[in-house]
Amino acid sequence: MRKNISLTFSLIFIILFQTAFSQGGLDQRVTELSQQIAKEMTDYQKTTIAVLEFSDLQGNVTDFGRFLAEKLITRLYQTKKFKVIERQLLNKVINEQKLSLTGMVDPTSAKQLGKILGVDAICSGSITDLAQSIDVNARLISTETGEIFAVASTEIFKDESVMKLIAAGTTASIPSGGKPITTSKTPTATSATKSIEAEDFLFKVVSCKRSAGKLVVIIQFLNNGNDERTYRIHNGGTYIYDNFGNQYPVDFITIGKRSTNNITLNFWIDQNFLPQVPVNVSFIAEDVSPEASYITIAINIEGFKKNVVIKDIPISR
Repeated sequence: MRKNISLTFSLIFIILFQTAFSQGGLDQRVTELSQQIAKEMTDYQKTTIAVLEFSDLQGNVTDFGRFLAEKLITRLYQTKKFKVIERQLLNKVINEQKLSLTGMVDPTSAKQLGKILGVDAICSGSITDLAQSIDVNARLISTETGEIFAVASTEIFKDESVMKLIAAGTTASIPSGGKPITTSKTPTATSATKSIEAEDFLFKVVSCKRSAGKLVVIIQFLNNGNDERTYRIHNGGTYIYDNFGNQYPVDFITIGKRSTNNITLNFWIDQNFLPQVPVNVSFIAEDVSPEASYITIAINIEGFKKNVVIKDIPISR
């Protein structure tokens, strides 16, 4: 009898705890986060801010990450203390300038954005799934130094509305000449084999390994269409991201004996792809962290509507 009473009280306590934790819900937690950010902005005498879309630890942006950015923009504007850059304008500038503004924001890109938009602070953030809740961490970056000057955080209970936002509209958060391919958090047959289909092509990872201090990623291009096609593959706008969120430019692209280098980011290779004839293309990047174990590659192909993004490629040891 006592055990049953004890169990009942435990269940009641859990329900009351979850109710208290989620009271006010998502809106209240975002308001608390914006208040922390506003206080830090005021303390450090910052007056103009750009809010980036929040991403998960793998660099993916969901509708939840976009929602957070939109809400923070609104809340910060409502304080009447700061000038806040509209998100669509911000994304346009990021795409046009090919700035590295995902994960750990590159200091050079932060400074450049500051000059273009006249902002003195950038808010970027990460989202971590903790099963019952979502841990949200925001970083405030000075566009003068490119360094983090303050942080803010909150924990959001994972109710039905939050789960729907997280599941919807996942994209790889990657700056590029085109938009990244929309993906899903649910593994598919092609992603399990590290391949992806786009524009009647199959792109399959042949290998990913280190060689002479460089990372070499070989991707097989297979034209599944009925006609011969010619495409220009750029190393400018093609990037590699490791599992720590670091971004690396592709320094060389090789097909057979031909190659390009990154003297400028406008070198390319023109390649004819015959139907059903596989072509191996090597993407080579220098200075990739020796601690990295997985990478994502975003390939810029002129004529494609979006960059070809292949995620979670293991690095062979």
